[in-house]
Amino acid sequence: MKITKNIIVTIGFALTAIFVLSCATTGAAAKRPAGGSWSFADPAPANTQGWYLVPAEFYQYHGPIELKYDNTTLGKGLLRLDVDFTKDVELEWSEPKMANDFPRAFNMKGKTRFVFDFYYNPSFDKAGGHFKSKVFSNGNGIMVNSTSDAIEKAEDAGNGYKKAEVTILIMPISGYMTDLRFSIAGYLTNYKGPVFFDNMRFE
Repeated sequence: MKITKNIIVTIGFALTAIFVLSCATTGAAAKRPAGGSWSFADPAPANTQGWYLVPAEFYQYHGPIELKYDNTTLGKGLLRLDVDFTKDVELEWSEPKMANDFPRAFNMKGKTRFVFDFYYNPSFDKAGGHFKSKVFSNGNGIMVNSTSDAIEKAEDAGNGYKKAEVTILIMPISGYMTDLRFSIAGYLTNYKGPVFFDNMRFE
């Protein structure tokens, strides 16, 4: 009888341990970003969340550039891109690119647009140009290649900056995206200074 009780107790402890371990593993996995959506305001991680520059893919961009996290300029966490289009002011498409490789593939079913908040300071452009934006992906058997209209309508964001919600329409596709290229392109602009991004997402 004692042997039977000991066996039952041992099995009970083992099952409990497996259950606890399973829950812990599931919780850890749930915290991993899957890609497809990025917000930089607190309590988001104070970093670029996987975004990085790809200089080898820049198109007609000839200035210095830096990508980093910033939570001081506008009083909240944002993805900051320091650009200098002064050498490209006569170009209608000057395009530095950034990229993100997703930790897990992102299901594109039902997604028809890419949306983000864009912050810029009009006083940093002396030529009267503007920006456009582009998203591109050609991996894992799917293709996304879409461009926004000129980014013009914006509201005051403080500290001399304007905020525009930008929408890039994309063709409906099915499949899983594993990486993304994203760019902000200058059009006849000599903008020199930081621009910011937040709430980047597929919808």
